[in-house]
Amino acid sequence: MAEETKRVPVFLSGPTTATAVLLPMRLFVGYWWVKLGWDKARDGWLSTDQHKLDELLKTLHPPGWFDVTLVAAAQENPFLFQWLIVLFELVFGVLMMAGAVTRVTGTVLATMALIAFIAMGMPHDAWMIPMMLMALTLAVAAAGRYLGIDAILRARLVKVPLF
Repeated sequence: MAEETKRVPVFLSGPTTATAVLLPMRLFVGYWWVKLGWDKARDGWLSTDQHKLDELLKTLHPPGWFDVTLVAAAQENPFLFQWLIVLFELVFGVLMMAGAVTRVTGTVLATMALIAFIAMGMPHDAWMIPMMLMALTLAVAAAGRYLGIDAILRARLVKVPLF
């Protein structure tokens, strides 16, 4: 019986099983956000002569309180917000795929999905709700502990908060 147990790979048994199951979800969520950021970068969101954010804001139907707060700030500084949106999507998408600080990364990605959901007027058939739930699941489970930078740092006993 002991020999059979030894044949089971370490990553399929023990405390890492739950995080191993979350690896495909972590890679998918990270890829999704990197793809969103990369598509925006290719469409010219990082150039100073194109007002992509202004065009996008005209098509949205946010609630009044959201329009007064975040949308008004984005209209005052469109280039800053364009850069921040693309940068956050790319950086946090790569961090999620790499499994680096997944609790913080998942929380930030869930917040970005929530902001997008509210800004679009809370549509019922939007991609943001499943993406937000997946990012929160990855944040709570600290999914970077399996084949991620979090696992490497944890194995070396590096004390980083929020692991």
